[in-house]
Amino acid sequence: GVKGGPPKKQRDETNPVVDAAVDALFSLLYVGDDSGAADSSKNLRVLWTRAVLSGRGIIDDPQAFEWLPTNTRWLVSPENAKRLPESLIEKLEWIGSRTRFLDQAVDAFLAEHASPQIVVVGAGYDTRCARYGGRAKFFEVDLPSAVDAKKRILAKRSPSITVEHLPLNLEDLKAGPSLPERLASSTSFDASRPTLYVFEAVLFYLSPPACSALLDAALNQGARVALTDSLTKLGVAPRGPAPPPNKVACAEFFEGRGGALGAHDVRW
Repeated sequence: GVKGGPPKKQRDETNPVVDAAVDALFSLLYVGDDSGAADSSKNLRVLWTRAVLSGRGIIDDPQAFEWLPTNTRWLVSPENAKRLPESLIEKLEWIGSRTRFLDQAVDAFLAEHASPQIVVVGAGYDTRCARYGGRAKFFEVDLPSAVDAKKRILAKRSPSITVEHLPLNLEDLKAGPSLPERLASSTSFDASRPTLYVFEAVLFYLSPPACSALLDAALNQGARVALTDSLTKLGVAPRGPAPPPNKVACAEFFEGRGGALGAHDVRW
């Protein structure tokens, strides 16, 4: 279990002028799109960012570049990524930080278990199903529109990758069947098998009841949880000079839910 968050000024998400400008830019990047995405959502911005960071050697995600449109991805090729100003790369550091942290959690989990299950919650264009393909059975959960876009990319660019999808509005988990129950009823998910749930910047966008339902269901299953997210909605109060909440607060949070804190760093 982990805690952290993006810097306060990663981008002005509330500024309609900035949002409109970014959306216009992405529309241009996807003219003549052959990737299958047919989407200019914020998820795609993260995919381009990962391609830049991988080209700079900050993260290991060559798959991100492969999923971008052939006509425009040259803009973030490894050669061009290295030409980008350091001031821009510094602003993207928080995405690199969370990617490395979660990849380390996946690596550790795979080292302990043979053919386990990995559930990526709010998957968007997460590339781990391709990067770790064959080492685990992957399940991805996201809104129906995001699932459809991801399926198109996989069909076009990674047709050999096997991943099962559950289209779901995570707010629906506030009532009714839990996420493991929904996965088991719609996919080949087996709650008795070793399972890792990955949350990458998901809880920020959910209501406290939905956040609680997600985490409690995973922990009640006896699964492992890896997250780079915010726990403040669930009452984890800031403490000390480190980015809040600190390791002790996170440990108490998970222990109170029947779990145990594994890895934690100053940011995540």
